[in-house]
Amino acid sequence: MARHPEVVAAVRAAAAGHHRPVYLFTGESFATGAAARALLDALVPESRRAFNLETYEGRTTPIVTVLDSLRMPGFFAGVKVLWVRESPLFLSGEKRPDLTAALLAAWKDGREPEAAERLLTLVALAGWSQEQFLETRWAALPKTRVREVFGEELDAEQLAQIDAIRGACVARDLGLSAYRDESGILLEFLEAGVPPNAVLLFTATAVDARKRLVKRLQELGAVIDLSAGRERSGALNRATVDELVQNTLRAFGKRLAPEAQQLVVQRAGTDPAMLAMELEKLCLYVGEQGTIGVDDVRCTFRDMAESWIFDFTGALTARQLARALPLLRGLFEQGEPPLRLLAMIAREVRMLLLARESLESSLRGKWQADLQFNTFQSRVAPHLDADTRQAFGNAHPFVLYRRFQDASRIDIGTLRQALCKLSDLDGQLKSSRHDPAMLLEAFVIDWCRVGGRASRAGSARRV
Repeated sequence: MARHPEVVAAVRAAAAGHHRPVYLFTGESFATGAAARALLDALVPESRRAFNLETYEGRTTPIVTVLDSLRMPGFFAGVKVLWVRESPLFLSGEKRPDLTAALLAAWKDGREPEAAERLLTLVALAGWSQEQFLETRWAALPKTRVREVFGEELDAEQLAQIDAIRGACVARDLGLSAYRDESGILLEFLEAGVPPNAVLLFTATAVDARKRLVKRLQELGAVIDLSAGRERSGALNRATVDELVQNTLRAFGKRLAPEAQQLVVQRAGTDPAMLAMELEKLCLYVGEQGTIGVDDVRCTFRDMAESWIFDFTGALTARQLARALPLLRGLFEQGEPPLRLLAMIAREVRMLLLARESLESSLRGKWQADLQFNTFQSRVAPHLDADTRQAFGNAHPFVLYRRFQDASRIDIGTLRQALCKLSDLDGQLKSSRHDPAMLLEAFVIDWCRVGGRASRAGSARRV
């Protein structure tokens, strides 16, 4: 964030002519990008940027190319800046889980280009070729190979998301670049000294602070961590939300009423960039009005904490059409990407199918329609093996109990048929000109009605 104290100090020093030879801003791209632009404003006037500023994608550009350009003086007098974005030079194997979490979060939030770039970075770090990347079936990979790429094991749902992200890479014609650790080349260059009036500016989502290159950058230049503060759940913490709110409102000359501020915190979600966009939209919505009230927030500020999504998936799993359909329409009105909604629906159906298969195999004869939670927890849940628990995401026992309750009311053939329909629907959403909202609504209506008939038919049956 451009108003971060260390960023403010670095920008002021640069504006006064006391710039560092190298800068590294790390954290969410929203924050590092804002900090980089603030520094550029101090170092390179707009009129000179066509010749004194060069921008490179670090994932695909060898550092040798960047350094060769840096050795050449700028066309105009003054400072020449080379901005290298998302360079893997500062990464090590220990940071792979962080990158994996970032790419899955980006995909979940509908930030498809960012998720695609993260996946390509991880696969390149693992030394894969373009052919391997295109031909590999992620779900069929041994767990050791999955850990090799992502630094941790992924469940079936996450691997399905990785396949979808790979599809986005192919659709965007994003290729995989050969990767080798060139941090030694950069380190040698820095030790020799950066040319006068030249600045290297790096921005990266994640770095390994233990790496020798990062430690040397701290000594020779400036390394500033702009990572957003988060709760254990991944949601932005109160301090981060309050800072973003204050910065945005200050820029627009607005203030939030106390109740409105609390509602913004509740709806803030996990992505600082999306939060900033919603705040700016809110400020524009109220026009000349100086104080933003709680009704203004309710009318225009999107709920990014996903409370609507959980309500929708709950209604969908219980096949309650009267609740599920209005919630689906509300999610579309909020701007939820159709493919993300499809992925959530498919996940719920897969979880129901997994529960139903368990009821007909390892739990056969142990489930009864009127089974109480305490009995399930003490007598039924212990029969679930470790792999099945992991497939359920190691969910809380009560969540499992509700899954089995819902699954027991619908036959396995209906669930399998639903997954086939969802697969066809995925192809239609990606290739046809049909209205995505109508396609998803039609599936939900059919699902709830078929499920309702199956539920009534099997209400008295024991599994």
